[in-house]
Amino acid sequence: MLKQLVLVSSLFTLAACNDSEPKQSAATEKGPLTSLEQYDLQAKTLLANIRAKKDAASLEVESADLVTVSQVLLSEFTVKYPQCTEYLNALNAAAKLIPTLPIEEIETGYHADGKLPKFDDPVCYHAKDLLVHPATVQAIARLGFVDEQAFQDAELEIVEVIAHFDQVQKALNK
Repeated sequence: MLKQLVLVSSLFTLAACNDSEPKQSAATEKGPLTSLEQYDLQAKTLLANIRAKKDAASLEVESADLVTVSQVLLSEFTVKYPQCTEYLNALNAAAKLIPTLPIEEIETGYHADGKLPKFDDPVCYHAKDLLVHPATVQAIARLGFVDEQAFQDAELEIVEVIAHFDQVQKALNK
């Protein structure tokens, strides 16, 4: 009886180990992530790392990487929504400049569209924020997360961008 119990428990253990292998290989068989999947993953990872209060240099790199992914995503977005092209191209041209600006200038010039062309379709606004919010976190990180408020501000930027991402994802999947 004891032998049977050991054999059955060994089989369960072996089966549990084997269950994880197909999941891993299925993920790699799928191929590279789409830009939507990559943005979603990186935004959620950045949010978790802000909440964990990682060092400013790491968060600056992560937010810069998210800006880069947003540029690919915005390029794809303008294919489906060409009415956003001028607006998003102007934003893309400023992508490297934005994180170097004072936070107030980012707010007025890019969050509030003061330095961007006029647009008619609200979907363009949601797409724009996929770049502006992580660029704002990048600017905050450059300042060094000097206090708790800076972490809270960065967290709110990424929480907000995730909401905008959901709108962009819906628009692209129509």
